[in-house]
Amino acid sequence: MNNKFIKHFLVIGGGTFISMIIGFLTTPIITRIVNPIEYGQYSIFTMYSSMALMVLCLGLDQAMVRFFYEQETLEYRRGLLLKCLKYPICGALIVSALVMCLSMTGLIQFELGSKALVVLCVYTIAQIIYRFSQLLVRLQYKSKLYSFLGIVQKSIYVIVALLLIYIGFWDNTFSLEVATFFAIIVCVIISICAEKQFWSFNKVEEKHCLISEKELIKYAYPYVFSMGVTTLFQYADKMALNIYCSYEEVGIYSSTMTLVHVFAIIQTTFNTLWAPMAVEHYSKDQNEKTFYQKGNQIITVIMFFIGLSLILCKDVFSLLLGEKYREAAYILPFLIFNPIMYTISETTVNGLVFKKKSNMQVLVSVGACLVNVIGNALLVPRLGCQGAAISTGVSYIGFWALRTFLSNKYFYVDFHLKKFAVITLITVLYAFYNTFVKFNICTVLGYFGCLIVLVVLYFDTVRWSLNYVLVTVKNIFERKQHCIK
Repeated sequence: MNNKFIKHFLVIGGGTFISMIIGFLTTPIITRIVNPIEYGQYSIFTMYSSMALMVLCLGLDQAMVRFFYEQETLEYRRGLLLKCLKYPICGALIVSALVMCLSMTGLIQFELGSKALVVLCVYTIAQIIYRFSQLLVRLQYKSKLYSFLGIVQKSIYVIVALLLIYIGFWDNTFSLEVATFFAIIVCVIISICAEKQFWSFNKVEEKHCLISEKELIKYAYPYVFSMGVTTLFQYADKMALNIYCSYEEVGIYSSTMTLVHVFAIIQTTFNTLWAPMAVEHYSKDQNEKTFYQKGNQIITVIMFFIGLSLILCKDVFSLLLGEKYREAAYILPFLIFNPIMYTISETTVNGLVFKKKSNMQVLVSVGACLVNVIGNALLVPRLGCQGAAISTGVSYIGFWALRTFLSNKYFYVDFHLKKFAVITLITVLYAFYNTFVKFNICTVLGYFGCLIVLVVLYFDTVRWSLNYVLVTVKNIFERKQHCIK
C-alpha cells in the first residue's frame, strides 16, 4: 500500500468518521421521536430512491470510472462527463413524467402517497447529478472535498429533519423525506460550484472525448441488467419484510442498518479510493500484484475486527435506539457481513474491471440475488427480521465468492483463500450464536477466540500494520518536536 493511498484514506476516513458521529449521536434522538412504523415507511422511500438510482444510471457511472484516466485533459474529461450523464438524466425525466401521469390518472397508486411520489421523482434526478459530481471529486482524489460533502449531507439532513418534525407541519415520515431531498440538493450545488470547470457544457464539444458513445454503451450496458439484479439483491430483505411483515418490522430492521453504518468509516473510505487507484496502478504496471495482495489482507483484518466488535457490543448499540427498537440487537450479527464481504470483494474483483468483463458482473449479481431471494422467501415468514438478516449475510458471502473466483480467472492474485475461509466460517458461527442468544460469558469468550484466530491467520499483516502506525506516529511526534525547537 503506497503513501498516496494511505494519505487519502485517512482524509476521507476522517470526514466519514465525523459524518458517522453526527449520525450516531442524532439517530437515537430521531428513533425516539419517530416510531418504528414511521421509520419503516421512510425506509421504503429510501429503498425506492436507491433502486431507481442504480438502474437509471444505466451503468454509465461505471463507464466513467473505467475511461476517466484514458486522457488527462480537461476537454476530454468534460466531454466524457457529458456523454455519460445525458442518458441517465433523460431516462430519469421520462420515467418520472410517465410515473406521475399514471399516478394522476389513478392507474397506479404509490403506497407512500402522492406527495412522497413527487419528492421521490425529483430526488432521483438530483441523486443522478450528485452521483456523477461525486465521481469527479473521487476520481481526482480530492479527498478533503469528498469528506466535506459527506459531512454537509449528513448535517443538513439531521438539522432539517429535526426542525420539520419540531414544527409539525407535515407528518414525521414526510418530514424525513423532505430533509433527505433538501440535503442532496445542497450537496449538488456545492459539488458543481467546486468543480464548475467540468460543468461548463456550453463550451464542450463531445468530439473532445475520443471514447465513442458506442464504446461507452458497450461497456456500460451489461451493468444495466447487473444493476437491476444488484438492486433486487440488496433490497430483497426489505421487500420481503414489506410483503410478509409490517412497516414496524421494516423500521426496526432499517434502524439496525444505522448501527452497521459504523462500518462507513472504513467501507465508504476504502471503496471510494480503491477502484480508481487500482485502475491507475494497473495502467502503470500490469504484472505487479503485491499492491492488491496487501490491500486485500489489510482490509480483511480491519473489517473482521470491527465486525466481531460490533457483534460483541450489539446490546449496547441497540439501547441507543430506544426501547421500541430493542429487537435490533438480534438482527445486527448477520448484517455485518454486508459491509465486510462487499468491501473485501472490492480488492478481489480487479480482474473483471481490468479486463473489461462487465458481463461477468451480471453473473455475480444473479447468483447472489438468487441466494438472497430464496433465503428471504424461506426465512422471513418464519423468523421475520432475523431471517432477513441471515439471508442477507449469507448472500453477501456468496457475492464475495463469485466476484473473487470469476475475477481470478482473468487476473490471478494469490489472496490466501484458505485463511479467509477459516475466519469467515468462525465469524458465521459466532454471528449465528448471537442472533438467538442474549449476551453472556460465552459471547465474550467467543469474541476473544475469534480475534486470536484472526491474528494467527494474518500475523504478518497485523505486525506490518502496527509497525506502520507506530512509525507514522513517531514521525509526526518528531516533526512537532522539531518545529518547537
